[in-house]
Amino acid sequence: MNVLAIDPSGYYKNKKATIGVSLCEWKDLGKGNIVSGSNLVKVKLLHYIIESEKDLEVFFKVLDETLKEGNIDRVVVEDYILYADKVGPQVWQQQPTSKTIGVIGYLCNQNNIPYNLQIPALAKRYSNKVLSGPLWGFLVKEKNSYMLRDFKTSQYRHAMDAFRHNFYWAFQQNKRLKAKDK
Repeated sequence: MNVLAIDPSGYYKNKKATIGVSLCEWKDLGKGNIVSGSNLVKVKLLHYIIESEKDLEVFFKVLDETLKEGNIDRVVVEDYILYADKVGPQVWQQQPTSKTIGVIGYLCNQNNIPYNLQIPALAKRYSNKVLSGPLWGFLVKEKNSYMLRDFKTSQYRHAMDAFRHNFYWAFQQNKRLKAKDK
């Protein structure tokens, strides 16, 4: 199963933003008690620097082309949540991340790809330390950083957030499929 996860951002004037992307191929979901590094066939981490509306348009074009290729089974997107302690600074703001999420949903619908929104807290609990532990086995600690296959996690911070969402979706899907088989 090929799952594309996205940690979105919009375009903020005078501020650099990043969209993180994780493309994972998962095998044997529903056949084991947990999802671990052995279920992960392939992983690709990407990040897009968004410094202009044009950068955002390029991301949407690449996403649309990727979805049109037909080898994505599911898209998982980190949802945008406005927390009570952040309301004040965001009053009268454009909310570009919400707009980006809307376009991602539209592109998924146009290409008949199911998608899920997941709140940030669901994925944030899976820190690098947790994902490198013996239970999960996704990351390898090397000196002062972690590696996810060929990717140094510190160089792919937003893409790693997308990976955490990808993993969380696979983890939940594994549980759903196991329950269905009982």
